[in-house]
Amino acid sequence: MKKFSLPVLGKKIAFSTFVQVVGKVAQLFLAAATLKIISNYLNQGDYGIYATISEYALFFSVAANLGIFGNTVREMSKAPRDGKIFINALLLRVFTAGIFFASAVFYLLVRGSDTVFIVGTFMFCSALFFDYVTSVCDGMLQANYLMGRAMVALVAGRVVHLGVILLITQSIFPDAVTANVPLLFVAVLCGSVVTAFLSILFVWQKMQWRFELDCAFMVNLFKISLPFGIINILNNLYFRFLPDYFSAEVMTDEEFATFNVSFRIAQVMSLFSTFLMFSVLPGFKQYLEDKEWKKAGLIYKRVWMILAACGFLLVTVGSILGPFALELLTHKKYFMPEFWFILPMMLLLAAISYGYDLVLITLFALEEDVWFLKREVFALLFAGLLFISSFFADSLQLKIALIILGAIVGESFMVVFGAMRIQRRFNR
Repeated sequence: MKKFSLPVLGKKIAFSTFVQVVGKVAQLFLAAATLKIISNYLNQGDYGIYATISEYALFFSVAANLGIFGNTVREMSKAPRDGKIFINALLLRVFTAGIFFASAVFYLLVRGSDTVFIVGTFMFCSALFFDYVTSVCDGMLQANYLMGRAMVALVAGRVVHLGVILLITQSIFPDAVTANVPLLFVAVLCGSVVTAFLSILFVWQKMQWRFELDCAFMVNLFKISLPFGIINILNNLYFRFLPDYFSAEVMTDEEFATFNVSFRIAQVMSLFSTFLMFSVLPGFKQYLEDKEWKKAGLIYKRVWMILAACGFLLVTVGSILGPFALELLTHKKYFMPEFWFILPMMLLLAAISYGYDLVLITLFALEEDVWFLKREVFALLFAGLLFISSFFADSLQLKIALIILGAIVGESFMVVFGAMRIQRRFNR
């Protein structure tokens, strides 16, 4: 990889993050419009079904990740335009994702699930499959600091998604019924196909193509990706899926719709640190390989201050504007006064996740994957204790508060111990 001075690298990281944030802002407006249309189109019960299908498919998506995106960025940081690395990473990505998503649908068929749930899951899993194709392209573009192109593809896909949603809800099926819920995932699929096509086109223009099958490389990439992939699964269990599962168990479909909307807002806000850290990763890894510890440490400290400031603003401003945001983005029926505390707690969780992404990607660059993985097990256990304790709470509000608190405790545990580990590494 071409070596950059610290000021030049800083500009590249800043620009890469900037274009991703701009792209994400555009995506947020499109997603907000889409969410508004869907939440108005569906009643709260059907929205609960829509949310449940989404979370079920996304669990398999997280499991299918296997850490391949992060390791693709790390490998391509060494040879950013090597077509052999890209092709083999793409083949591995397509093969593994296909297995996981096929398993998600097959399980529902064997279980004899409702047709609406099966069809909706099939459509959403198909969309997620194309998203994984896009992710490998993004790995190449990220390693070359060409994320502007990735954002163009992403926004174009979101525009198509919104257009198909409008077509379905306003023209083809204006009267919402439960059987129409899977059609909303057809819109997601259309957007994902467009994004994947454009991403491949952008990579095609920049890549030095080498169509050379390397099974040894794919096996090695799979092996080195597994720790990061398991970390991702464990984190998403206590950060997202278990809170969703336990909340769905104790809430009605209407109440869960309110919970899920707040959760989605917080999860979208948590993506800022992910964009920033993957922008930092290629150059940060370069400094580590060159043993330039002072420069690497300076980048780490600067990013820490940026994320701390953004996290503070997220919690304070977001909590004040929370009720207004819920009604603006969805419908007033999704704001239940008795659950006023959900969004502020979710925003706190998102802010803590900024620190989590910082320590995760930093330790990932330091090749401390296994160390981090071992601590994730304890984080899941601590969070699990609070999840389980929620069943003994007297009121529904306390149950939900304990469930969200479990996610906060698990995430905070990893931030504290990850930061301590990083400090020791830089002080050697």
